Order: sequence, then structure tokens, then C-alpha cells
Amino acid sequence: MKLEIEKRNIDGLSYEEFVNSYLLPEKPIVIRGVNTFDSAMLTPEYVVENFSDENKREAGWFDSDLVDDGPIRIPDLVKSLLAREDMSVRKSPMRLFMQPGGHVTLPHYDGNSLHGLNQQVIGKKRWILTSPNTPLPNIPFMFAGSVGKDFTYDPDKYDFYDFHTESGDLLFLPRYWYHEVHSIAQVNLNLNWVMTPRTPNESSILGRREVEIVKLRNSMPMINKAFFPDEFSSYGGQGKELIDTYSKNVGTSRMLGRLLKELCGYPRLLFLATQIKSRADDFSKNNFKVK
Repeated sequence: MKLEIEKRNIDGLSYEEFVNSYLLPEKPIVIRGVNTFDSAMLTPEYVVENFSDENKREAGWFDSDLVDDGPIRIPDLVKSLLAREDMSVRKSPMRLFMQPGGHVTLPHYDGNSLHGLNQQVIGKKRWILTSPNTPLPNIPFMFAGSVGKDFTYDPDKYDFYDFHTESGDLLFLPRYWYHEVHSIAQVNLNLNWVMTPRTPNESSILGRREVEIVKLRNSMPMINKAFFPDEFSSYGGQGKELIDTYSKNVGTSRMLGRLLKELCGYPRLLFLATQIKSRADDFSKNNFKVK
């Protein structure tokens, strides 16, 4: 079913309502009027000069320690969420994305069970979010969709949102929601803050998949080297304690069942491999560039 994203103005949304209506139910929302940046200073040139450390570049974005001065001010809502006791925050919880018009991401959901808050600074983006209860076919063991270039979102099969964000919009993207993102304007700049809930959520298909994969990664370390670029020992910014919490309800038979399910995805992956690689190459070649 095609869903309608809620869009609320920041002035009419209290912190308590956000927590109870969106954060805890893990429901996406676009919050408007969050203009906590100086657009006269936060230009593409400024971003390249101050945030283009290649040692922090990964897959089209730059990790950064929290920045809360100069042209970047962390929204009060984000500060409150990062400070919550039920959230685990990694050392570098802020990211910057900058892509030219025409850039499209391969559909994916974020690893490490991340909640994201994505602020549009410059430009316009189209987002397609797919519910973790009607997920896309997964590339085995990974967080990207095993879908080709001609893939379309069938409302009879998937529950999804299709909407745009513009300057001053702050999107709450809960963990496990697949997202495909289209950059519309000539220059598109976003700030993103991430955090991992300290407790798992097995109420969705992808939530259950995640805890089973965490168990696999913990029990079979070779899987980490083969499929995952991140350091598993620092999962969600916390590491062992979070890994144990997420995987404690997964027994051996369930873990092996997940292994079999992932292996069964290889025929589809092999059939679509050329198209998926093409989509991934298109995604990578224009990252952090401006036309």
C-alpha cells in the first residue's frame, strides 16, 4: 500500500509527542521548519574544505564528530535524542551527504540498527521508504536490496512512502526502513545524525532478521570479513554489550535457519548481479561531487 508521510511543523510538535507518536513506534515523519544552519556559510565549498578528510569517507558520506558551532547547529530535538539513556551513540554520530542532481542510491537500510535524523540543508530529495514488515528482497547477509534497474514498488506487495524533502525538513528514519533516495536539485546537501536503540525490536520481519544476523556474526566471525565493512566489535557504538542484548533470544536452530535463508538468496543475486553492480557503480561515482 502506498502510504502518506506525516509532515509536521517543528513549532507544533513537542518532544513528548515526538517520542510517543514516532520514536517509540518507530514511525517515519518529516518535521518542517528545522532551520538550524547558516545557509550563507554552509556552502558546498565550505563542506569540501572542512569535511573532506578521505580517512572518514565511506560510501558517499563523511563521518564527523558532533559539530555544534559555526554554520551547523544541532537541532534541540536531535540533542535530546542523542542524550537518551535508551540510545547508544557511536563516537562519530554525524554524517554529511552531498550529491549532484540525478544521483540515486541503491535501496538499502542502515546497518547497526540505526535510527537516523536527516536534515535537508540545500536542494531537494525524493525518498521512497519501505516498511520493515514488507521488505525488499535482501542481498544475502547485507542491508541492500537485491533489485534490478527496472524494479518498481508494487503497492499490492509493499507498504511504502514516496515523498520529497526540501531545505529545513528533518526526516526521522527509523531502523530497518528501506530507503531509496533521489537527488533532485543541482546541489543536494544533508546532515544526518544516527543512534542505535539499546534494545532490539523483533516486531518486524527485518527486526527479526537483524538479531539473527547479529547472532551469526558473533558466532561465525568469518562472515564479518566476507560481507561487512564495519567493525563488528563496535556494533551500534557499544560493542559486546549491545551484541549480546540483540542476540540473546536467538538460539542455534534459529541462527542456522537464518544462514539457510541467506544462502537461498544467491540464485536471485546471481541473476541480477550485473544490474545491481551497475546501480552500485552509479551510486558511487558521483558521491560528494557537484555538477
